[in-house]
Amino acid sequence: MLGGLLAGLAAILSPIALAAPATPAGAPLALRVEHQLSSLGSDGVKRDVAFAERVYRAGNAVWIERELPRGVPHEHEQESGKGGGGHKHVDLSTAARWIENPPSGKLSVTVVSDHLKKVFDVKPAEYGNIGFDGSWPTAYHLLDPAALKQMRAVGPLRNGAQQYQAQRGGESVTVWWDVAGQFPRSVESRNAGGTSTKLTRVTTVATPQRAPWERARAYARGEYTDLMD
Repeated sequence: MLGGLLAGLAAILSPIALAAPATPAGAPLALRVEHQLSSLGSDGVKRDVAFAERVYRAGNAVWIERELPRGVPHEHEQESGKGGGGHKHVDLSTAARWIENPPSGKLSVTVVSDHLKKVFDVKPAEYGNIGFDGSWPTAYHLLDPAALKQMRAVGPLRNGAQQYQAQRGGESVTVWWDVAGQFPRSVESRNAGGTSTKLTRVTTVATPQRAPWERARAYARGEYTDLMD
């Protein structure tokens, strides 16, 4: 998931955990996040992966949902068991993530199934299973702004974005940071040999009239472990 791809940048920049700054509540913002990953293996085979997600943030909540191209079956069309006779289940790779940061500071992390009309609470020990690193700044900004302090600003602002660069452990990273929106317009990393590259592009899209989590507030609640049955 998105969090897992971008959260790793801090680890590349510094072996010491970065302190997360307080994140003020902001105006609603909707983003489309495109990921492209390419790797060339020792067997000479090049492997490319591409997918996109939609992110909506407002106040103290963030919603992250995989974008499925036309023709791809949604979670409710997938079944467990053989011969199509099994029970319906949630596809964790495409289910929406709903993350809230209340005043108490104790994160609420859930996986949402619209088909089952149910939200599943995810405990901290299970965050890794859904590609979440437990960082609210990373969830809200897509990239923890604290990581930029470990990078070198390059040149002046261009169209409202500042470029940052860093190199550590044979991997180079370039970030274009949207100053007003406080999110990365792009993050590109590559290893020294150029055999592994990752590119994330982020664009703003029209904000929905209604926050996506509003429909989920009335859903029944369950535990993430229920999905393991």
